[in-house]
Amino acid sequence: MESILKSEIFFFISSISVILITIIFVIVGFYLIKIMRNFSHISERLKETVDGAYSSLEEVGDNIKESSVFRFFFGKKRKNKK
Repeated sequence: MESILKSEIFFFISSISVILITIIFVIVGFYLIKIMRNFSHISERLKETVDGAYSSLEEVGDNIKESSVFRFFFGKKRKNKK
């Protein structure tokens, strides 16, 4: 009779621990999904910013190449004759 009581206590404790571990995993999963969504949003905004900066730098480079001071020091591009 005592062994049955011990087994009932064991199964009760193990079922409580499984329930607690499951709850912890659900909470951790919820926050992990929230963090991944936030990371995705941040990476999208960073990509947009980098693309904007790239186009701005391209425009600045074109303006510098078209300036008279740049052409005075470096000359015009020469085309290769084939």
